[in-house]
Amino acid sequence: MTNPYEEQQQPQAQPNPQPPYPPSEQYQQPGGEPTPYGQTSPMPYGQPYTMPPQQEHPQGTMILIFGILGIFITIFAPIAWYLGNKAKAEIQASGMHYSNEQNISIGRMLGKIFTIIALVSIALTIIIMIIVAVGVSQSGG
Repeated sequence: MTNPYEEQQQPQAQPNPQPPYPPSEQYQQPGGEPTPYGQTSPMPYGQPYTMPPQQEHPQGTMILIFGILGIFITIFAPIAWYLGNKAKAEIQASGMHYSNEQNISIGRMLGKIFTIIALVSIALTIIIMIIVAVGVSQSGG
């Protein structure tokens, strides 16, 4: 049995090892020298390899703007909610991913929230007006 802690003799290294791959001309600098360590050569035509840019949904920004305007001008809130639902249905039907889907979601949610707030405030205003009208009529005014 051999001792695993015993130094083993290493085989002799070849005097001139040949590199596994010949140097590529693609990665050499114009003067014929290889690129220095740590630097990468530029991609062809200066373009890095990336994913193609995603397109934007044509109504995404408008839905977000309508949702924000719905805070101040109430009529824009239900429009943003409606257009946001319509755009979301189009996205789900097509299966595409747009770069501004978050704008659509935010505008849709703002529209939904401020539409509900507007409806509640209208209902409370009507209830208060009825209470005031009944109170005035009973007081003999």
